[in-house]
Amino acid sequence: MEMDTKVTVHDAMTSSVITADPNTTVADAAILMTRFKIGCLIVKSNSEPEGLITESDIIGKVVSKDIKASEITIGNIMTKNLIMTTPGSELNEAARLMAKNQIRRLPVVNKGVLVGILTSTDIVMVSPELTDILVENAKMQNVEYSDVEQSVPGICEICGTYVEYLDEVDGKFVCESCKEDLKGE
Repeated sequence: MEMDTKVTVHDAMTSSVITADPNTTVADAAILMTRFKIGCLIVKSNSEPEGLITESDIIGKVVSKDIKASEITIGNIMTKNLIMTTPGSELNEAARLMAKNQIRRLPVVNKGVLVGILTSTDIVMVSPELTDILVENAKMQNVEYSDVEQSVPGICEICGTYVEYLDEVDGKFVCESCKEDLKGE
C-alpha cells in the first residue's frame, strides 16, 4: 500500500476569502482591501465567484482615468471569466495554470461554491520548489515579449477582456477588436 504524498490546492489555499457584491463601490472595496491587508476581492452575489478585483484594477481602471471611486461599482471594472481550480487539484498543476495564464490568484471552487483562494504567495509558503515554475515562466515571458515592441498580455482598458496581446493606442492598452474600433472612428 502506497501513501499518497501529493500536495493539493486545499493544503495551500486560504479558506477565509473576503468577498464583495458586484454593486459595491470601488471606494468601499478599497477600504475593505486596506482593512484586511489584501490585494484582491472575489466578487460574488451568490455562491460562485463572478469576478475578481485587484489593486491593479483600481489603479488602472479608476485612478488613472480620474474616475471618482465612490461613483463606480466593482462589477463595472472586475475581471470576469475567471480561471478557477478545485481544492483537490494538485498544487503543481495550479502553479502551472497560474504561470500559463499570468495570474497570481485562483479562486478555489467546490461544486459551484467558493471555498478559498490560492495565491502565488500561498504556493511559495507551502511548496518553495514550485517557485521555479513561476520564475521560469517569468523569464520566458520576458524573452517572448521583448521582441514585440508594444504587445503585452493583460486586460483591455476599453472592454475589460483579458487577452494575450494588448497594443497601446493613444496611451491605452487595448485588445485587437477595440483597436480596430478606435481606428475606425
